[in-house]
Order: sequence, then structure tokens, then C-alpha cells
Amino acid sequence: MQDNNTKPFRRQVFFISGFDPRGVLFLHKNIQTETDKWSAISGHSVKTGARKNHGKLVRRWTVSGELPAGPTETEFDFLQWDDIIRQNWDKRDWMIYLQSFFGLFRLMFAGVYFRTIRESWPIAVVMTAPAVTALLHGLGVLLPLIGLLGLYFFPGPIGKVIALALIGLGAYGLYWIRRNMDRYKPDWNGRIGLFSEKMIRSRDHVSGLDERLNQMVDHIIETVDSGKPDEALIIGHSFGTTLATIVASRVLERRPEWGGKDSPLALITLGQTQSMIGYRSKRTWYHDELARYVRFPDFCWLDFSSPPDGACFAMVNVLDFLPDRPEGMPKQLNAQFHRIFSEEHMNAARFYRMLMHFYYLQAPDYPQLDTDLYDFVLLIAGTQKARDRYDARPSSKPFFKKD
Repeated sequence: MQDNNTKPFRRQVFFISGFDPRGVLFLHKNIQTETDKWSAISGHSVKTGARKNHGKLVRRWTVSGELPAGPTETEFDFLQWDDIIRQNWDKRDWMIYLQSFFGLFRLMFAGVYFRTIRESWPIAVVMTAPAVTALLHGLGVLLPLIGLLGLYFFPGPIGKVIALALIGLGAYGLYWIRRNMDRYKPDWNGRIGLFSEKMIRSRDHVSGLDERLNQMVDHIIETVDSGKPDEALIIGHSFGTTLATIVASRVLERRPEWGGKDSPLALITLGQTQSMIGYRSKRTWYHDELARYVRFPDFCWLDFSSPPDGACFAMVNVLDFLPDRPEGMPKQLNAQFHRIFSEEHMNAARFYRMLMHFYYLQAPDYPQLDTDLYDFVLLIAGTQKARDRYDARPSSKPFFKKD
């Protein structure tokens, strides 16, 4: 711990990204930008260092801060799996939409889709978007074709009006899709849904993924054992929350002493999507991974989500399937973006629905040094442990679910 503000608070971050082929270049640039922004607004220095290779698995950089409570030093390890993402990234959008049309029915039969509507409906809209895109593309071609044929074959003036209406409807469908692609990102969300379906079939169905998760576990244990930081955070964002929950579970399996209240280790999930797998009515290998948390009721797992974020399962507890779930695990916290970002910032995300999903990784417009509101920069570079900063804040209740 700190000694008269001269010894820095030492933190180790292990970050697992979402299903994003941009990988480390995107995240490192983002953190550089956001720490510079935070420093300019707050008047306190937080700097992101240069990126370095640390073996094949890890890309590492430092985040250092000079804050009123003292200096901080963070080793930030980006745990790579974007090579696996790119191997499973089909570049043919039309194929993604077509597969997603049938994938939506699989989610229905698996019990995921209708439960999502009941408990976190905004992401149900996002889950539907790729299939709707496929349908509108199909109608956008079929209806004008029928209409053109109708101009010749449909009898009388009414027939011609119907034919023109079909052409207009098809054209409008294509126009609407093109206009809203950036708002809902159906191509990206379709790829995520298809990958999650592939992943859950068996533990080793995605080539190299299970081995990579074990390599992450090995690296985390070795790094914490050797470095002995004041705090070690496993952070997962978006689909990375699914992998982060598995990795943390396996770490605790091998280091059960890290599951206590005095442990330096904590799990942070940002904009969770693991319920896409956890909601399945039939138990899977993923449920077996999550079941380990029952043995560690004092482990710190903070789950941040936001109800307006249409790409996450907001305020949903993925451990609800456990009959003996530890109370308050995970601690579900509303990111309350409306309190930390400007109205202009929020309005942009209300239109571009996927934009808010990345606000978890952005510096707030109003830095939160002395509150328990969400602040990404303080999460990775502050002088407090995440457990301590949010200890007095109660776990939030489900937002959309009706009891």
C-alpha cells in the first residue's frame, strides 16, 4: 500500500476484449485518448505508455497517475484472442444475415430469446436485427420483382397501383436498412450471435479457444504470484465478459485462496453479454464453469451495465440458474451514464444504439474522483481498489424484469 504518498498504488489489469477483430491497436489507442481526455478535464495527470509485446499472448503497456491521494502504476495486459476472432469472422455480410435468420429460431428453441424479451428487452431488438435485415433484403428484392411483373400481368388500374405499391415497399425496405445499418450494426451483432452459438456446442468446438483460455489463466497466476500487486483486475468487455467469467473461474479453481475478502484479485464485467449463453434452458459446459463461484461467496465480482445500452443484458444476474447462488454475486451496478456523460454525449448514443456499448471504455465528461459512480479511468488507474470504491453501494435490482 502507499507510504506517505511516495510509494505508488500498484495495479495489474488483465483485459479481455469483446468479439472485435481490431484487437490491441484499437484498445491501446482508445485508452491513450481517454486518459488524455480525463487528465485535461480533471487537472490530474494520468498517462498511457507505449505498447510492448510480452510473449505471444500478451500486449502490455503502463498507465500511470498522479492523483490527490497519491501516485499509481498500472501494468495493463491485453490478453489476445483476436486471431481466433478473425478466423471466425465471415466477411460475407449476406451469409451472416442468412445464417442469423435461422440462428434466431435456434435462440427461441434454446429458451434464450423469449427470456431476453422478458428480462432485458433492448438487447432482444439487437438480437433480432440481423434476421430482420435478412428479411428486408429479401423483400427488397422480391417485392419490386413481383411489382414489375404485376405492371404487366395485374389487371386494371387497381392492379397497377398494387404493383407500384409493391415496388415502393421493397425500395423503402432497402432504403431503411441502408439508413439504419450504422445505428444497429446487424452485421457485427450477427457475427457475435453465430460465434456464441458455435462456442457453446462444446468446450473445444472453436479451434484453439479453450487452450487460449487456459493460457490466460496460466499468465494471470504467474503474473500475480511474481508481481504481488495491490490489486489485480480481470476485466471483460462485451462478449469478453463470457471469456472473463470462465478465466476467473479457472483461476479460482487453481488459487482458491484468492477467492476471499482480502484477495488482491477481482473480476469486472462491463456491458455483459454472457447471458446469451447463460440463459439457455439446458445446462451447458459454460454453466459448469460458472457453478464454481458458489464456493467463493466473498470473491469480488462487479458487473456494470446500463439499461439504455442495447447491446448488453442490463441488470441481469447470469448466476440466477444456481439454486444456492451467493448473495450479492455478482454485485450488479448501473453504470448510470446519464450522470457521468453530457446530454450531447448521451443523445448521440440514443441514436447510434451501439455507441453506448463502448462508453464503458471511455473517460466520463465529469470525472468521479470522490464518488462511487462509474469512472473507467479510475477503475484502471485510481488509488482505490474496485472492491473498496463500490463497497457501500448496494447491488441494483433488475431494471426490466417484472416480478
